[in-house]
Parts: sequence; structure tokens; C-alpha cells
Amino acid sequence: MNEKRVGSDTHQSAKPELELRAFVERIETVKDDHPQDPLIRSAVSEHRKREQIKSMATPVIWTQDELYEKKVVFTGMRQRELLNAFREVRIRILQKSKTDNVVILVASITDGGGGSFVSFNLAATFALDRHKTALYVDCNPYKSCADQYTVTPIEAGLTQYLNDYTVPLKHIIYPSGVERLRVIPSGKGSESAAEFFNSKRMEVLISEIKTRYPDRFIVLDAPPVQTSTEARILSQYCDHALLVVPFGKTTQSDVLSGIDAVGRDKFLGLIFNH
Repeated sequence: MNEKRVGSDTHQSAKPELELRAFVERIETVKDDHPQDPLIRSAVSEHRKREQIKSMATPVIWTQDELYEKKVVFTGMRQRELLNAFREVRIRILQKSKTDNVVILVASITDGGGGSFVSFNLAATFALDRHKTALYVDCNPYKSCADQYTVTPIEAGLTQYLNDYTVPLKHIIYPSGVERLRVIPSGKGSESAAEFFNSKRMEVLISEIKTRYPDRFIVLDAPPVQTSTEARILSQYCDHALLVVPFGKTTQSDVLSGIDAVGRDKFLGLIFNH
């Protein structure tokens, strides 16, 4: 009796998935006859998007203790105020964006301001949504921290990709310990990062990683605006820019200069890091 009941439950749980696939197959057939129907396009796109997200395998998922150690936000964490603060930033970005395919630049005003902490946690907050994906791009070859966010060894990164046309994009995207969140490390240090970031290949890279998944949120972790020119250059690729202000370490003049560096048309707001 027990074996029969388990078999029956399995069949019932699988039936909706089979029905969904059959429904999408019928829609695909209708879509060929009515390629301009927005409802059909939307249904097919949504199905494909979810299939892509489900196929994103993560070799290792961090435990709660590891997330606490790495200072990464997650649902159910004790520091609920911190999680809610990042959720509020996510809400503000979504309210300002016309699509879910968004590039956000994050840069600290000064050295040691916590820009990487904010960048990765913002990406992790977007990835909390089961129907979204996020990509953290470490654009700071001078002080990279991507190695603490990846769960597989890093062999090549952003600077190698930009400098060597034989390096494929898939070879510089690594899984993090957070579901639906991928990492592009900065690669080896380079004194000419500004020139790399101002190249056509960088422009193509941003375009490709935006289109790889239809609902991908991309966070560019840039060097501090006060001590480098990279943030100013990278701002041309972003939809919105956030500046991290370390508590008690900056002046109003520093903040205004930072806003000018990323562009007032791209500037979305300040995040005060205590």
C-alpha cells in the first residue's frame, strides 16, 4: 500500500510539469503561425528563461556558517536589518529600471570604503529571487577579492579576456557559493586596466553578458573613484551607478566629485557603510 501511494504522489507531482511542457510545445507551434503575438512571445520567453535558470548548476552551496564568515546576506540571517537594507536598494533599482536586464556600477568614494562588500551583497540580493540571475564582475585588478567568492579555482579573469582574444567568455565566468550568482574575477593585476576598460572588447563583453540570460542583474565592482579613473570609464557601460560612502572618512566635496566622476545622469544614490 505504501509503495502504491508513493508512486501515485510522484505521478501527480510530475503531471503539472509534463502539462507545462506540452503547453509550451503547443505555443511554439502556434508561435510559428503568429510570430507577432505578444502574449505568445511572452509565454515562450518566460519558459525558456526558467529553463536556463534551472540549468545553472552550482557545484558547492555555502552553508550558513560560511555565509556569515564571508559576510554575505541570505534569507533567514540574524542581521535582518542588513538584509532589509540591501532589499531596499534592490527595490529602488527596480523602480528606476525599465527592464530586469540591468548593469549597476558600484564604487566606493575612498580606499577601504567597502565597495566590494556592497557590490557582492547587492548581487546576492538580486539572486535571492528564484526567477532572476546575477553576475558579479570584479573590475578592480589592483585589489581583487573575487577569490573569496568563487568555489572553483580561478585560471583566468577579466584582464586576460580583454587582453587575449583567444580567451572565451565562458572560461572567465565562475560559480559562487550562492545559487543563481556567478562571478567574473578581475584577473591578474594590470597597470593599464583603464585602457582595457575603454576598449571595444569591453563593450562587447558587457553586451554579451547582458544577453546571456534575459533577466540578469550585473554588478560592476569598480575601484574607488577618488584614487582611480576606472569608475569614470566603466560608468559608460552601466545603467545606474551607486557610490559607497564610508562613515566619517569623506567630505561633502569628496561625494560631489564622486558623483561627477560616474555622471549625474547615471548616479542613482549613496550607500553609507558603517
